[in-house]
Parts: sequence; structure tokens; C-alpha cells
Amino acid sequence: MNIREFIESKVEKNPDKPFLYFEDKVISYEAFDQKINQAANGFLEMGVNKGERVCLMLPNRPEFLYGWFGLAKIGAVMVPINTAFKENEAGYIVHHSESVGIIADANLLPIARALKGRCPKLKWICCVDQTSAEGIFPFAQIFQRMEKALKPIRIRDEDMAQIIYTSGTTGFPKGAIHGQKDFTLTGEAFTLCAGIGPEDRLLTNLPLFHVNAEYYSTMGALAAEASLILIPRFSATLFWDQAIYYGATEFNFIGAIGRILCTRPEEEFRPGHQIKTAYGAPVTPDVYETFTQRFRIQHVIEGYGLTEVPRVSQNPIDGVIKTKSMGLPARHPSPNLKFAEVKIVDEQGKELGPGEAGELIVRSPVMMQGYFKDEEKTQETIRDGWLYTGDYAFKGEDDYLYFVDRKKDIIRRKGENISATEVEFVLQANEKIFEAAVIAVPSELGEDEVLAAIVLKENQTITPEEVIAWCQDHLANFKVPRYVQFRSSLPKTPTERVAKYVLKQEADLIPSSHDMMFYKKRIGV
Repeated sequence: MNIREFIESKVEKNPDKPFLYFEDKVISYEAFDQKINQAANGFLEMGVNKGERVCLMLPNRPEFLYGWFGLAKIGAVMVPINTAFKENEAGYIVHHSESVGIIADANLLPIARALKGRCPKLKWICCVDQTSAEGIFPFAQIFQRMEKALKPIRIRDEDMAQIIYTSGTTGFPKGAIHGQKDFTLTGEAFTLCAGIGPEDRLLTNLPLFHVNAEYYSTMGALAAEASLILIPRFSATLFWDQAIYYGATEFNFIGAIGRILCTRPEEEFRPGHQIKTAYGAPVTPDVYETFTQRFRIQHVIEGYGLTEVPRVSQNPIDGVIKTKSMGLPARHPSPNLKFAEVKIVDEQGKELGPGEAGELIVRSPVMMQGYFKDEEKTQETIRDGWLYTGDYAFKGEDDYLYFVDRKKDIIRRKGENISATEVEFVLQANEKIFEAAVIAVPSELGEDEVLAAIVLKENQTITPEEVIAWCQDHLANFKVPRYVQFRSSLPKTPTERVAKYVLKQEADLIPSSHDMMFYKKRIGV
């Protein structure tokens, strides 16, 4: 089903039901759809044709949703841009996607305007806030002038609906192409994953320019005929108050947010919340225990997905939950639809057996169509109908999947492969350590050395020697870091993930760290 049919079928059944909660606004399904139609009519008036791209440079606010779905309803293509991007980063995406327009807020308008001369296909810029800037079209005029009904437009389920750019940590970012049905099928699959229905209210404070908030929270809420609570940004101090105020029953989180909530002061927690399900990744055993025991959240689901394939696996809400596991391949409510199929393969593409680590490959109806204007990378990533994720994992005897690491985060030391994620989990299990990032740094003897950048919990102290001793107790000798660096914080992306590529670029990274080579030799590591 395409996005227009999908939304309109839900509106027909629930016209007066609240769909969107944002700040002090409550917007019904029908009012939401009318805003989308007005946006769609506005795009048509501005000359946006089917298949043309429009960039959204917006934080979490209703206008993002109106723009996204307004484009989808006329068969145009949304290109979301990370709001933390600077001119060059945003410029690459606008230029590469050959976008004809940009929708921005006032804070990002200077970047959008600077791109007008750099991107030959760019025809117009629209601002969702009041502005007196010359040549900028006010988004608000669309809702003052445009009709609330939309003429029929032929759209196929396979038509392109989004180009979403992956992080460019190893070069220029790649634009993953997703069709209309990828959104609707993923939303339906998420209802099964999170066990949500019409009575639920899904809270998201993750950015709408990423897969999680788009495919899971927004499309999941629509698929379940539930309500969406849109929070501008994550705030640990406000989270539980927001959950109480809006009556949230489900929320999604990433690993860093889970850890932050677990370490906040006890007085911030509100035991009267109604949250029954939390979906996130990774969910470490300590986070799982805190969420289920202290926060009293009934279902804490760890899952796995990626930009190129939004739903791959999760621990089943109606089955056995295995901490440290990515769970079982994702299912769809329709028993006739074959959803995620997974294999673990070696370098030659041969399928491996239980317990053998290799690359995780996926086949799915919501798999990307390819990378925009990059046939070489597409053929490298999709082979014989299977998408090669670049992630190492293994299957247990019971078919549960276990993440090992990203290919790019595998550290090669003295002929052995080391998972940076495994070392990070060990470090973060120490009661004095709040967060850790483990990366490869050059070795004098070739290959890599292991550096651990560590942030301590408030009012805690630990020596480098104690860190090494802790690692020695829990890891094989070749996995124990050589370098230990204490920091007040780690560089982060807008979604609160550690920006390891930023860390690796720091000129004084090794000189500012403790070189534990002598100490390790002394204790026999």
C-alpha cells in the first residue's frame, strides 16, 4: 500500500481521534490529513513534480510531518537533512540529490540560503517560521490559501518516497532509496514488534530525520491507529514529566539515552507513568534490569535495523527475551508476507553455522532499492537479492541473533579480531564508569592498538591501572586496551551516539592518553 492510501484509510476510521500531540497542540487524524493535503497542494502549485526531491532541514515539529507526507501524497521524494549539519555537509546532500526545494526553520535558513547558488537544481526555499528574508516562501501561506482536499494522483507502492543519507564517516554519505511501501510495511511490522494498538500513545524524542522516529514511531502509530507524541528533543530531566503529561504508553530509545535515564537522580523518576513498552538498542543487561525493575516497564525490547533495512530483528514481545541478543528475524502481522530473512556468511558468502561469527546479510520487502546515483556501491551492498549489512553477528542454536560489531569497528591486533563493542560493554559494567568509546589507533608494529576513552560517573575516581586490571579480569589479554584516556564527555551525533570518527581525528588523542604498555608488561598482559 502506498502512503496516501495508508493514511487516508486510517483517517476514514478515526477522523476525530487525536493523532498528534506536540507541546500544547492536539491534532486529530482528520485535521492532520487536511494539513498534509494543503502542503501537497502547495507543492503542486510550486511546480514540484512526481519523483522530484525536496530537502527537509527541520527539527521535530509538525511541519516536518506535513512536508514529508505532503510530498509522499503527490509522489515526490523527501530528503531529510540532519539539523546539526553545516553548510558543506548539507550542501553535498542538496546537490547530490538534485533537490528542487528546501524546507527549513529560521535557525537553518542561513545555511539554506547559502546553498541557493551552489546547487543548480534548487529552485525555491520555504521557511516554516516567520521571516522577512527576501525570496523565501512562508510555509504558513500554504495553510492559509490551499484547499484541504487533494485531487487523485496515481502512485505505485514501489515509487520512490525517500532518499535518506547514511553517515559519511568513511567518505561522502550515500543516499539510500526507499519506496512508498517500505514505510507502510515497516509501520505495520512495528505494531507487532512493540505490541501496540489503537489505545496506545507512542512518544518519540528521537529526530525525525532518522529512521527510528520515521518508520517506527510515526508509521507505527499510524499503522496501529494510535497517537504520536512528538517531543522536540531528548531531555533527561523532563522525560518522565513528559511521559506523565502526555500519557505515553510506549517510547523508543537508543543506547545512550537508556544509559542516561538509568543514571539520573532518583527524584526525577515518576512512578505514576503509563509506559508499558520501551524499544531500543543496544539494551545492556543493567539497562534492562533498571527499566524492568526500577522503572516498572513491562516490556523492554531490543531490536536491530539499519538505514538500508529499517526492520531486521527484535526480541519477541510475545516470546523469550534474551538480553545481549538482537532477537529473532522481524515478522509482519500478515502471515502471508515473508518479512525479514537473515543469514550469517563468511568472506566468500558461505552460510555459517550456529556460534560462528560472520557478516549479517538480509533479504526483506522493506530493503532499500539502492544508493542514489551510486550503482557501484549498490552492487557491492546488494548481491543476489541479499543486502550485506557490514555488521558481524552470529546465530545461537535457537536462531537468536547476537551482534558482534560493525566491520569498521573491528580492531585487528596481533592477528586477532577485537570487537570494540565488547570492550565497551566490559568497561561500562564497572560501577565507576558512565560511558566508554573504544577505537583502533596505529601501532608501531603495524595493525592496531586499542584505545579506551572513558567518562566517569559523577564524583567517581579510578586510576588507569584499575581500568586495566578490570579489563584483565573480564577480557582475553589481547583485548585489553593499551591506551586509557579520561574525558569529561565524548563527541556525539544529534542522536546521542558516540561520534567515533570525530574522536579518531583528534590530533592529541594518543599524547593525551595514558600509555599502559609498561604496566601491562609488568602484570603480564
